[in-house]
Amino acid sequence: MLSINISELIWTVINFFLLFFLLRHFLYKPICAHMDARQARIDAGLAQEQAARDALQAENDRLEQEKQAAREQARLSLQQAETQAEQARVEELRRAKQSARAAEQKTREEMQAQIRQDGEVLAAAEPALAELLTRKLLEKGERT
Repeated sequence: MLSINISELIWTVINFFLLFFLLRHFLYKPICAHMDARQARIDAGLAQEQAARDALQAENDRLEQEKQAAREQARLSLQQAETQAEQARVEELRRAKQSARAAEQKTREEMQAQIRQDGEVLAAAEPALAELLTRKLLEKGERT
């Protein structure tokens, strides 16, 4: 038959609670504290990673905006340069036409002056030519 020894039962209960207290105090609490500290480090690392990702995304967004602004500035600069080039081309064409007109006018004036001068020379030589022609005709008429 089974008999229960009270003194052994009391010592077993005392040993159980003593072992429970010792294990809890020297093993369970340090392990829990170590696990909590490790979890806190992991959480801090994850928070830093998320902050770094957010900062990277913000920086990428800022760079994209700057790139877009630079593209827009380049497009505006190109447009302005094209406009200035077109204005310069139109102005150069206008000056070339003006220069051509001036050269044409000068040439006409020179030609008219030459025609007048040649007319004056012919007008001055006309009496002498008429006299020479008359003499030649008279000499021819005498020979025949």
